[in-house]
Amino acid sequence: MLMKNYNWQNYNLERNKLSKKIIDFNKKNKFNFIEKQIYNHIRDIFCLVLTLSKKGKKNNVLDYGSNILSLSNIKNKIIVKNFNFFIFNPYKNKNNKEIKPFRITTINNEKNINKYKYDILNFGSCLQYLESLKNLDNHLNFSNISKVIITHTPLTLGKSFSAIQSNHANLLQKIHNYNSLINFFKKKNFRVIFKSRNDDKYIGLKKTNKKVFSLNIVLSK
Repeated sequence: MLMKNYNWQNYNLERNKLSKKIIDFNKKNKFNFIEKQIYNHIRDIFCLVLTLSKKGKKNNVLDYGSNILSLSNIKNKIIVKNFNFFIFNPYKNKNNKEIKPFRITTINNEKNINKYKYDILNFGSCLQYLESLKNLDNHLNFSNISKVIITHTPLTLGKSFSAIQSNHANLLQKIHNYNSLINFFKKKNFRVIFKSRNDDKYIGLKKTNKKVFSLNIVLSK
């Protein structure tokens, strides 16, 4: 479960406002809305993994611990009808099916995640809000998943630690050890096929730590 010491519902409401703006823009324009900061880059990584992973059928894609904004700006980039999209949002009041920008199933309970089988798992940046990676085994079945996407996530080459995120009061980050994260997925037969580093200003720590990096990682079986 994502860390509870933060008002994720208010956070998601703010993201929903931007999502509506993006959806309206993309309806009227041939090319996608330009998002600020790092987000164009990480959306492109997400889209490229999706399009290169297609198996001749509709792939099921789970966006873990996210909100509608993460999928709002991909319609003008890829053929979305080739995929079934799911969002695990534990702070949503109920399970539902979104119809904008396209059909998306929202799951609000960990127990309901494995009602479906997924081909691609997108963590985005949410792993920094998980106390322990091992807890994922309690409600995620990795056996059918062929690709895992992690973006915009601070990881350390030193010892794991927790810290308050610089741009959000009361939001605690768990900075996981990079090698421990890779080994966690290696035990599930995943290997790293892509990794890149973001500007240090996206790490989110109040104090500089030379062992911490903001990373994008794609793993594959």
